[in-house]
Formats: sequence, C-alpha cells, structure tokens
Amino acid sequence: MDIQKLEAGDVLLFSAEKGSFISWAITFLTDAPVSHAAMFYDVPKQLIIEESPPQVATNNALERFKDRKITVRRLKEELPMVPVIDVANTYLNDEEPYDQSGLYFVGLLLLYRKFTPSSAKQRVMIRIFKKITASIVEYIHKHQSPGKAPMVCSQFVAQCYANAGPEYKLKFKGGLLQKSATAQLDDKNLIEQVLEKLDQAELPQPQRLLASVMEPEKEIFLSGEDLCRELQEAFLDESDNVSVSISDEFTEAVAQFAYAHNLALTGQASALSDQNVPQLLRDLNDYENMFTTPGDLLKACESLKDVCVIK
Repeated sequence: MDIQKLEAGDVLLFSAEKGSFISWAITFLTDAPVSHAAMFYDVPKQLIIEESPPQVATNNALERFKDRKITVRRLKEELPMVPVIDVANTYLNDEEPYDQSGLYFVGLLLLYRKFTPSSAKQRVMIRIFKKITASIVEYIHKHQSPGKAPMVCSQFVAQCYANAGPEYKLKFKGGLLQKSATAQLDDKNLIEQVLEKLDQAELPQPQRLLASVMEPEKEIFLSGEDLCRELQEAFLDESDNVSVSISDEFTEAVAQFAYAHNLALTGQASALSDQNVPQLLRDLNDYENMFTTPGDLLKACESLKDVCVIK
C-alpha cells in the first residue's frame, strides 16, 4: 500500500523489533505478534505520533517502519479524525512522559498477569520493579510535573480516541485484561497476590517504604534490555517451573512501585500509613481498566477494521 493512502488517525501496530528483549517480553506477555502502537498523524509530511521514549513525539513514518511489519487498522465508522488528532496534539504539547527504558509497559503486564512466579522469576521481577520505581522518581525530580504518569504506547492511542468523544471511544471484546477480569476467582494477578500477603503479614514500615521510594538504591541497574533478557531466560528455563509464594522482598518492590505511580499522578509525597499501602495497591489494580495492549488493538478491538499490512 502507498503510504500516501494512509489517513490521519489510522492505528499502526508494529511487529516486534528484531533483537529487542523488551519487544520479546511484550509479545510474550500479551500472546500477540505486535509490541508497539502508534497513529498516522500528518499525511503530507508522512509523520506518525506515538508515545515513545522519552515522551509523546512525532516521527517520520518511513524511518520508524524500517525493518518492521506494520498492521494498519482504521475506525469502521466514517467520522472526521480532527477530534482524535486534536487530543493527540494536547498530549504532544504537554510532553506526556514515557519511561526511558520501556520497562513500565513490561512491569504493568507482569502485574496484571495471572500466575505465581518461581523464585528465579521473582528475583528478576524485583529488579525490574525497582528499576521502574527509580525511573519514575528520577523523572519527578527532574521535571516536577505532577499528573503525568507514564502512558504505554497502546494506552496513548486508546486515550486519544476516548477523549475525542463517546462516538470515538474504542470498544473491545475479549481483550487481555478483560480475560483477566473474568478468570476464575482463585486465579489472582500479582497485585491481588501481594494484597493477600499483606492481609496475612506485617506491612512494610511506612516511613522506611517512603524513604526507599524517594531515595532509590544506589546500585548500578542493568538496562531495560538486559533485564528483559534475564526475564526471557527465567521464563524459558524449563527446569525452573516450581511456583512459590510471593516473597517479602517482592511484596515491598511492588508496594514501592505503587507508591511511585501514585506520586507521579498526584505530585504529593504525603506520609504513608499502614492503612493506605493496601489502598495504593487497590488503586493500581483498578488502573488496568485504562490499560490497553497493542495485541488488544490488533485482535480484540471491534471498532477498528483492517486496512492493510505494510512490510
């Protein structure tokens, strides 16, 4: 298909980036062949708009399409796309942030996945959540901009449509998190498992938790790619399939992430209490209602129709 035939507002779904362990983690955790989402933005200039490190940006389509397979989907109902692009422009002008390493997306997918990880998987995931927490806090310290929690690429696309008006809001059936919500009650995601552990054990000391969030460990973190490479090795290691209960260290790492996420949204480093640590986790669990994956846009969105595949 000639790129000039693409239209503003077209949803662009990218195949996994070759050699990227973060792309592998996204496709593996969503069971979908796509790892990134964007929208076509400017037809004459051949620009796309995307939530991509470090924040919402416009980029040259041909450069971004290189070495990727792009599935193009379009709104079934014929509506003017100006309202959707206007919302995207608002995010662009506000410099809405995205975590530098892309681990934010992987972390959310891990939290909402329904499984109990082995000890080896937990060790890698603890480091991932500590890395994400440190990245969020670093962004807050540098920019002092409350109310700008990182969005993932596909959530950005869905929010642009939703904020354009009720007639534009994308409808999903059988999406990844919808399946999660309708799973058996005894099949808990990781946030729910952490909440269950907090019900049975002593909560982390609030002041120590707050201090550990505001002053992340000074260790040298591996890159997001290196952490996702270790995650891949842990998931594909067939000798390490014994699930164990959630550890205290894992519980604290998830609680730290929940607090950092809340801090990014509110900008208020209010004193924590024993009572509101679980509430922060429940709030984070509710966040999945806003969360859309690239795979959902590809396989579960009833509002979009297939247009073509660009190779």
